[in-house]
Amino acid sequence: MQRRVFAFISLLAAMLVLSACTGGGATTGTTSSPAPAASGSNGVQQVTVTVGNSMSFEPTSITVGTGQPVQLTLRNTGLMPHDFSLSDGVAQPVHIAASGGQTTSDTFTIDYPGTYAFDCSMPGHASAGMRGTISAQ
Repeated sequence: MQRRVFAFISLLAAMLVLSACTGGGATTGTTSSPAPAASGSNGVQQVTVTVGNSMSFEPTSITVGTGQPVQLTLRNTGLMPHDFSLSDGVAQPVHIAASGGQTTSDTFTIDYPGTYAFDCSMPGHASAGMRGTISAQ
């Protein structure tokens, strides 16, 4: 009897820990949590943003480290051209374009902490929802 109670409590504790580590359950909708940047061996933060025919960025929120180079890869899985445009928080405006089915990348650095807006500068795309934020910490 004591073994069953102990096994039950152990199982319950494991489920609680697992739930806390994975966010606790399913999510719905198009809101995405900030994507952390993975650092490469040379200190460059690797970020991949995917665009397609749905007129949205995935993820819509990105978190990077201040003062560290960011290599952003724009993967276009759709048919129409899109871009990633960022003008605030950087010394030079960032414009990474990818035609349908292409993947391109560029490197930039955000020098000051803050949250900055990016969008797709193709006519009508930002107003259709192709916007996001990049937070530098």
